Amino acid sequence: MRFSVRRPTAFDPGRRGLLVGLAATGLAAPFIASRPASAADAPPDLAQARKEGTLVVMHSDQENDVVTFLRAFTEKTGIQALQQRALPGSAMPKLQAELRTGASEIDAYMCSDPGLMDVLRQRKQLLAYISPEMDAYAPNLRSDPVGYWTTYFINIGPMMYDPRYVDAATAPKTWTDLLDPRWSQQVGFQNSSAGTQYTWWYLLKDIMPKDYWTKLARQKPRAYASSTQILSDIQSGNLKIGGKVSNYQYVKAKRLNQAIEVVYPPEGAPAQTQVVGILVATQRPNAAKVFIDYFLSQEGQTAWNRIQGSSSTRNDVTLPDVPKLEDVKILLPTDFKDYASPARHAEFVKLWNSITGM
Repeated sequence: MRFSVRRPTAFDPGRRGLLVGLAATGLAAPFIASRPASAADAPPDLAQARKEGTLVVMHSDQENDVVTFLRAFTEKTGIQALQQRALPGSAMPKLQAELRTGASEIDAYMCSDPGLMDVLRQRKQLLAYISPEMDAYAPNLRSDPVGYWTTYFINIGPMMYDPRYVDAATAPKTWTDLLDPRWSQQVGFQNSSAGTQYTWWYLLKDIMPKDYWTKLARQKPRAYASSTQILSDIQSGNLKIGGKVSNYQYVKAKRLNQAIEVVYPPEGAPAQTQVVGILVATQRPNAAKVFIDYFLSQEGQTAWNRIQGSSSTRNDVTLPDVPKLEDVKILLPTDFKDYASPARHAEFVKLWNSITGM
């Protein structure tokens, strides 16, 4: 089946950054890193990059995937790299604490919230570097002005189930089907700290009936820290339905010949853009630039998406076992001002914690 893709009418990068780790943690005043940004078009010195020390990349992706990718990066460039995993809600306080000193342990940041990244840009906490690879990305997938962050993949959130425990005839086909009493306490979502869960709610809140959330709460869905945990419980039979699971989990399961089925509801599958940038306070600016160049290159995108099982945002990168984005009806935000509203996020956190009993 072939679906259309609903995309933003205009890209406003000032999205939800104030919502996670800023307003929510009381960091009202902008802390500006003292290190001045280097020239946006200054190319990295590879020899110098190898002398700068171990590159540190913060992210909210699957840890094993990032470890594997960084190993490929090191093999390609000779630059050692380490990863730190943190969801946006916990990453921001750490970053702000470091940035107040003008020096950061973190060099590059792979973030599931471009709004959060753009707040860093507005605070002059991101390094301006225009990689030669950025021309391969559509304007709505890059910061404005260009050079601060770029989308490295779009995280789609459909439903999933294991046909060993759920019959295809009775499996939910629409978001409304999750309200069937048979799925009471058997639907899993991520908790309110996950940017992807906020996006799921935000994109469905005006599509679903207003009483949908009250009815969903009566189902007592279960909250998880990651989609990996959701999938694990589905495969063990401990959970029947993944209410929102990252699409790449389906690809990975199929690669292992595991019995997982995916459902893209006709209302559409909410999706989250994930972006990467460099902190202005990096102690390893050359190494960080080399990382961005590699990550955004055709070779780097092929490596990353092969590892993760996701669809690249570069048109010249395709993988035979990864669904193409145009084959799925993807829901992305169109009213970015509203999407970025601290009030919206506060509304979500309060509602979602009550729905999941947290």
